[in-house]
Amino acid sequence: MEGRKAGASDPTSRPEGSEPQEVTTAKLEAFLQHASTGVAVYRAENDGEDFVFVEFNRAAEQIERIHSSEVIGRSVLEVFPGVREFGLFEVFHQVWRTGRPQRHPISVYKDERISGWRQNYVCKLPNGHIMAVYDDVTLSKRSELAARMSEQCFRAIANYTYDWEVWVGPTGRVLWTNPAAARVTGYSIKELTVMPDYPQPLVMVDDRDRILRAFQSALKGSTGNDVQFCIERKDGRIIWAEMSWQPLYDEDGNSLGHRESIRDITDRKQIEKALRRAEREKETILDSLAEHVVHEDVDMTVLWANRAACESLGLSREQVIGAHCYELWADRHDPCRDCPVIKAMETGCRAEVEKSTPDGRVWFIQGTPVTNEDGAIVGGVEITLDITRYKHSEQELRKAREECRLLREELDKRQ
Repeated sequence: MEGRKAGASDPTSRPEGSEPQEVTTAKLEAFLQHASTGVAVYRAENDGEDFVFVEFNRAAEQIERIHSSEVIGRSVLEVFPGVREFGLFEVFHQVWRTGRPQRHPISVYKDERISGWRQNYVCKLPNGHIMAVYDDVTLSKRSELAARMSEQCFRAIANYTYDWEVWVGPTGRVLWTNPAAARVTGYSIKELTVMPDYPQPLVMVDDRDRILRAFQSALKGSTGNDVQFCIERKDGRIIWAEMSWQPLYDEDGNSLGHRESIRDITDRKQIEKALRRAEREKETILDSLAEHVVHEDVDMTVLWANRAACESLGLSREQVIGAHCYELWADRHDPCRDCPVIKAMETGCRAEVEKSTPDGRVWFIQGTPVTNEDGAIVGGVEITLDITRYKHSEQELRKAREECRLLREELDKRQ
């Protein structure tokens, strides 16, 4: 057999350290079949104007929910019509043309059949084909987006919550606070997070021991609410605050400290003070009246009574409130049939009646309906005046007038 010419190419020869083509092919085939990531190999056609599937591994089938038999030999533009918009087709063309591998950033692929987040690495094989190795990162991306959304929601809620929110660590140090802190306390967020002996410098002396006990209890994991105290702001102004707190734990049950929600209730306290003052003024005025003034609900239960009404029974206001008016003043077990208060609540109009009692007294009783903000009748007010003296005077006047009439008649007869 004729020997080979010097310098002629020997198809069985290969560079030192390289391996036969069939070994490389076998390794690629094994990689394709057993890789946990999606792998697709493409053949360029029409000078890179299109790319046709040559290989499509099992992981890719699972990711794209399509069998390789439906893919091999077909154009990527036909199987995945959204590949241009996705940006991956341009990467194919650049890698095929330059031979330099590229990463396609995590992006959303979408067509009429499928959609999801994909991460691609594209390289060129020695035979001129291009290979895309990619992962479906939809679940992790959704988790990332959900976590980011949760964080954004937390920030949005916390930062725009009107109340002052504070996260205090297990050691008692302020770890985080929302912008409302500056409005409530006058201190900046930075000043509060480095404040020594928090919350002592903020609390008025009279409330300090009580609030520090509550703070220590919160550090031990307790829950509390509606604790009221006074805060001395940075500018020296004193405001009223109301605090609630609850413990915080991580997923493993380890303490993260506690959360405090503090509300400025200064306006509410001022309103309450004004209402108490108005209530005292109302009581003073009504207690100075000689009339009996009684406020009753629809069941004729006494809600309030002035001093004259209570003294008529020889009872204190506390003893009168909560009892039925007909039990107190009429010694009955059911309402009086001619009660003007009941009539006023039934008709919505003022009602009046005169009544005599066995002791010879005469009473003028007036009933007026009481309505709520919606106009519904929720009770009535009974005003009772002792008109015995007036009635006696009226009788005496009628008697005197009758005597005068008779005297005039007698005189006329004599004339």
